[in-house]
Amino acid sequence: MENQNTEQNIEPRRDSADESKERTYRHTLVVMSLVLLACVLFSGFQSLYIFRLNTGLEGIMSYTRIFKSNSNDDQGSAIESIAESQNKEELPAPWFSIEEASSVNKQRMTTVDIVKKVSPATVPIAVIGVNDGKENKIGSGTGFIINEDGYIVTNQHVVVITDQSVSSYYVTVILPDEEGPVRAEIVGSDAQTDIAVLKVTTDKKLPCVTMGDSDTLQAGELAIVIGNAMGKFDDSVTVGVISAPSREITRNGYFVDIIQTDAAINPGNSGGPLINSFGEVIGITNAKIVTSTSESLGFAIPVNSVKSIIESIINYGKVVNRPYLGVSLQYVADDSYFGAKGGVFVAEIVKDGPAAKAGFELGDKVILFDGVEIKETGDIIRVRDSHKVGDTIEVVVERDGEEVTLTMVIGDSADY
Repeated sequence: MENQNTEQNIEPRRDSADESKERTYRHTLVVMSLVLLACVLFSGFQSLYIFRLNTGLEGIMSYTRIFKSNSNDDQGSAIESIAESQNKEELPAPWFSIEEASSVNKQRMTTVDIVKKVSPATVPIAVIGVNDGKENKIGSGTGFIINEDGYIVTNQHVVVITDQSVSSYYVTVILPDEEGPVRAEIVGSDAQTDIAVLKVTTDKKLPCVTMGDSDTLQAGELAIVIGNAMGKFDDSVTVGVISAPSREITRNGYFVDIIQTDAAINPGNSGGPLINSFGEVIGITNAKIVTSTSESLGFAIPVNSVKSIIESIINYGKVVNRPYLGVSLQYVADDSYFGAKGGVFVAEIVKDGPAAKAGFELGDKVILFDGVEIKETGDIIRVRDSHKVGDTIEVVVERDGEEVTLTMVIGDSADY
């Protein structure tokens, strides 16, 4: 009995030892599992962190969307909203502005004094084409310095070359008191207003022009042109009058006011200053009409119409906050097609532009634009230019014999 009891007493001891080993084994497995899990999590977060460093906040959005089902929906949406707001381009604060000339205590000047004042800030421009290692002068024009740090205004058509036979090109200017040409950077340009801004780097403080007020011009006022005539005769001076202070033309879908003058404008004068009797620049010369029956028909861009364009190019490298529709329109006269009634029709739609997003379709006849009856394409241009970027307007079009109302948000031309 004693031996049996002993065996019985020993048997429980074996069970206790085995349980202890099993508990130790299980404990070890749990610890090892936790360590392994920690390693995996650390590795995952490390990879996620590296991915975020490489791609920014938007780079982790795919991870956010994967884990969103395991987290609060509102929190996930908030993260996505933050990422979207980070993706939007925010313009820096503008730092450059054109100071308008004060009308107080201004005195009229003689032509000689005007030339002495403005000529040093008027610069010849040359465009040098590079092809097969050879450099040749392929264009010329004029510009004028608007601040002492070296910003120069000229025409877009002077410095933007589309000649396919030229592999590359660069722009040079001749600065006052410099022995040779100096390279100039094209800061930006705008085809719609034919304006470009150049920048030269120099340690000198450069002479600069004074900008006037082109809105106060009257027919018969003195008008002086200084420029690089024919690309050879820099500082050429011609004198005339303001023939008409405002002529309205359409360029690239925008209304543009131009100044008409009888002061001689020759090839090479493009981009140069048109100056009033106070020695102020009130226009940028850019065109002339030459026919067998015309004479002394020169034109300049009023400075007031492009001051904001110049400032925008200098501040942002492009023109911002200009209303844009993203649609081309065609006027069709009545009876043009087998007695059909004419009007203004949609001829082209820019992909993903404001018109496309509003639901315009090719062939739509525009009836009302922001409540204005449309009789010609100019009616739409005037309505558009009366609004700001981001404004919402209603448009009524005729489509398949029925009137359809569309809602359009006016876009920014800088985005397209």
